[in-house]
Amino acid sequence: MDIKIIVPFEGAERYTPIWAYEEAEIDFRHDPARAARCTSAFAAVELKSYLERTLRDARVSFASRRGSDGNSAEQFVELRIAEDGSKHDGFALAPDGDGVVITGYSRAGLLYGAYELLRLQGWRWYAPGKLGEVAPAQTDQLVRPHQKGQHSPSFSLGRGFDFEYPSMESAELLLWMARNRLNVCGLRPASVAMARKLDMHPKIGGHIFEAMLAPERPMPSGRTLWEDHPEWYGLPATGTRSKETALATQFCVSQPDLIAFLGAEFLHLLSGRWHDADRIDVWGFDTWGNTCACPHCTALGNSADQVLFFLARLRDFLNQARRDGQLDHDVQLATCAYEGTATLAGPRHPIPHNLIEAGDHIAFYPINRCYAHDLADPHCRINSAYSAAMASWLAHAPALSFIAAEYYNVSKYEDLPLLFNTRIGDDLRAYHQRGAVGITYMHLPMVNWAMRTLTQALYAQLAWDATTDTTAFVAEYFTNWYGPYAGEMRRAYDLIETAWQYIADWRAWAPGSILSQLLAWDGRRPAQPLRATNHFATPAEAIANGERSLARLHEAMTIVDACHHTEKQAGAASLDGTAHLAAAANPVQARALEQHRHHEWRLGEDRRLLRYGIDVLALMTALVTYHEALRTGDAATAEAAYQAGEHTAEALDAYYVPIGYEWPGPGLESKDGLTRSQLKDVLRRIRLAQTPGAQTPGVSETPGV
Repeated sequence: MDIKIIVPFEGAERYTPIWAYEEAEIDFRHDPARAARCTSAFAAVELKSYLERTLRDARVSFASRRGSDGNSAEQFVELRIAEDGSKHDGFALAPDGDGVVITGYSRAGLLYGAYELLRLQGWRWYAPGKLGEVAPAQTDQLVRPHQKGQHSPSFSLGRGFDFEYPSMESAELLLWMARNRLNVCGLRPASVAMARKLDMHPKIGGHIFEAMLAPERPMPSGRTLWEDHPEWYGLPATGTRSKETALATQFCVSQPDLIAFLGAEFLHLLSGRWHDADRIDVWGFDTWGNTCACPHCTALGNSADQVLFFLARLRDFLNQARRDGQLDHDVQLATCAYEGTATLAGPRHPIPHNLIEAGDHIAFYPINRCYAHDLADPHCRINSAYSAAMASWLAHAPALSFIAAEYYNVSKYEDLPLLFNTRIGDDLRAYHQRGAVGITYMHLPMVNWAMRTLTQALYAQLAWDATTDTTAFVAEYFTNWYGPYAGEMRRAYDLIETAWQYIADWRAWAPGSILSQLLAWDGRRPAQPLRATNHFATPAEAIANGERSLARLHEAMTIVDACHHTEKQAGAASLDGTAHLAAAANPVQARALEQHRHHEWRLGEDRRLLRYGIDVLALMTALVTYHEALRTGDAATAEAAYQAGEHTAEALDAYYVPIGYEWPGPGLESKDGLTRSQLKDVLRRIRLAQTPGAQTPGVSETPGV
């Protein structure tokens, strides 16, 4: 079978494979012709690679136009980029005689159209890398659309993740994102050219002012920033500023010279190491503190009004720099609606028009939300407050473009094996219906996704099409990902999802979560029980939930273990006895061998992450039990709980958990499971409280109690 891929640039027959990888040589902002050629060529190379793996005896080649070899009846795939003014990454897929025409309404849209054609053949990309893809059975027939179809994203402003740490960089991840139609990525120096080729929007920033306004920052005067400008720091409600608490109150946005100083800082960064960023997250101090109480700031309105006032002044500064030629590109600014910056509730006054005109936006972060209920559930105290805050932003007309930001892997969860299959489906549909035009979430795990593969795949699909039939999507995932183990693993996933339903009660950032309360405990006999959480009125309820959830997780592990054992046996039986022990001479060959053991690899990854999850929940439950038994003087229960906790801690301390990232500079870390659980210091304090001389009066001196 001969198939021509039409790349509409002269010389495509010879140069398409070269153009596809010349991204490092292209200025994508200022050379749109070469940018279009590079992305088109890459789409063509991707199509050729996958079609040759799909179609038996397929001969796929490139051409610059139809019938260029004199055969106008050949099968073809024609690539076109036709900007339609919609400013979104949509595409059209249409049959045309013996061929298919893919029309992208942007460079990204063309890529998405190419991947959609491959999806029609049966290809799926559930996780990064070869092991993360699912291939269709080989066939002799190219599957073409029956009629022209128009495709456009539900979240047109942006679909991606929040990339916080400098070392979070992966070319394989960017490819996975493009294949799943995600278009916002972190700005990373080694992969930014590739991101540009994929027509993504790199972003950077976040809580950036702590460094810019560090009180001890040396200034040209030879003094510190605090010594030169104490008035720049927010005035606390007490009426007294101090260097020690300077970052505990948001800075004073009504200081004109501070705005000029920060504008110059931004201009320096945008002309240097932030030059390739299209979007900058501009978030205030992450203090969970107060905003400036000076009369000028107070007159601006509430905390959100103050932030928007500052953002509008910063926008004016950057617009002027653009007009003056000091800045050679446009950039969008995004601030946050977030408790940590005291901006969760919307502003009282109208949105500044210059922010709307520039396309700047707001990202809404419900960090302590409950995952057992919908965000708009009126019966959920936590979520109903977040829902009202969200409405207060969306009520403005005109409003800032609104991005919904989620926390399916918030840092306190520490990469636990959590599943949000039901929640993600409900969340993204609701966000879209309420007016969100962008979607993001923290914190994307870069490796070892295990069962969280479904989280990333489902999130990406709904970010593109919020009306997706999630039941069908999830059913297809299990069939594709686990093959003969689909039914068993579906049951295991259901158990895991249910077990972690109240994860926010256990580990949210809120000071009332169980983790936060344990971290604040000195390990001695407590006078009061742990405080009630959103769903646990008493410690007994938390303990009961922990025990029920552990039973579910153990049942899930039994299922995974059985599937893994069966697959290992099947793999051993499939060997013909002739394979040499050193068949994999290098890492590339070793990875190639793994392609034939993908079910064993996937199940093995599930087992490892589930083991960590069981151990963490067992340790948390044991510590809550110990805390309550110690409080009530139940020596036997306290001793048993302590020993159970120590036993689990030993298990956690015996293995590493997936890679983490250092902050603020580049660097990797790999913590043991106990450190990753965040409970190591709690155990140390408990042990200290048991040493001679530290014994709490009225409690048995039995070791461990």
